Amino acid sequence: MKKPVLLDCTLRDGGNQNNWEFTPAAVRTIVSTLDAARVDVIEVGYRGGSGSRSSAGAGPTAHCTPEFLAALPEVGHAELAVMVVPTVCPVQAMDDLPDSPVGMVRIAAYPWNIDGVPEYVHAARNLGLRTTVNLMAVSYTDPAELAEAVRAVRAEQPDVFYVADSFGALTPDGVRARVEVLRENLDCPIGLHAHNNLGLAAANALAGLDAGVGWLDASLCAMARGAGNLATEQAAAFLTAWPKYATHTGLTQICEAAEYVAEHVLPRPMTVRREEIAAGINDHHFYYQEPIDKISARYGLDPWEVGRRTGAARPRKVLDDVVEDVCREMTGGHTV
Repeated sequence: MKKPVLLDCTLRDGGNQNNWEFTPAAVRTIVSTLDAARVDVIEVGYRGGSGSRSSAGAGPTAHCTPEFLAALPEVGHAELAVMVVPTVCPVQAMDDLPDSPVGMVRIAAYPWNIDGVPEYVHAARNLGLRTTVNLMAVSYTDPAELAEAVRAVRAEQPDVFYVADSFGALTPDGVRARVEVLRENLDCPIGLHAHNNLGLAAANALAGLDAGVGWLDASLCAMARGAGNLATEQAAAFLTAWPKYATHTGLTQICEAAEYVAEHVLPRPMTVRREEIAAGINDHHFYYQEPIDKISARYGLDPWEVGRRTGAARPRKVLDDVVEDVCREMTGGHTV
């Protein structure tokens, strides 16, 4: 079996835990140690801001300025990547990247705004950069909708097409079904970004690999929003333990990087408790859980049922008004 490509996104997705406030020492340590471990790609942050929450006052990996990129340690194995969200980052913001250590741009969009992605793929390719398209909230797509999203980018097909289980709602069967759709409609490698709300990130990654996924996202200590991602150290462990994957990553160094993050970077241990599980089982953004709990209590409603109905509505943004509308519909507008 071909070696899976392992991409670490601690400095980008992990910023949801610490507002992207990674110190220069942390950035150097994480990048250098992962490179020594022969991790294939290291995503060092966003270019132009995060789309998941306001990042105007966030730390350096939310913006990846030219000065930040120039200060990155030299790498001997890994390719460096940044993520661009077209809804918050103008296409011209990529123009200086060829003068930086970055070789890859990851372009992230939801199914409902993926039409804006081809322009970014085309621009990045013209700059000599490799590209991935990261389709977020893939649990909100059925096979026909996923095929339509793929068709939207086919004219400017990226080097890799990723699906992201943004809400941690997929099971291995759901992963396999979506990878099958991608294989039928794409001629490029397929990637998977798994969240762990149901405790299935590793199981989903393995199901994806068996179904045809060639690229895996992961982050040290699972550092990311909510229940977090597939942990880089766990991915390296099962790829090492399972001979058919023939990984070249160094598990010892990756575990060193994970210990560093646990002791010096992560503000709290990653957990899979009620809030994280509720977001996954109800298939909604983790940032909805706090307003669901608060507003449900005001209406005297079961937050699990409110969450289920919120997820079923497939909301496009995290807005208190969405939860208010669900609660009003359930009670006729009466609070307790």
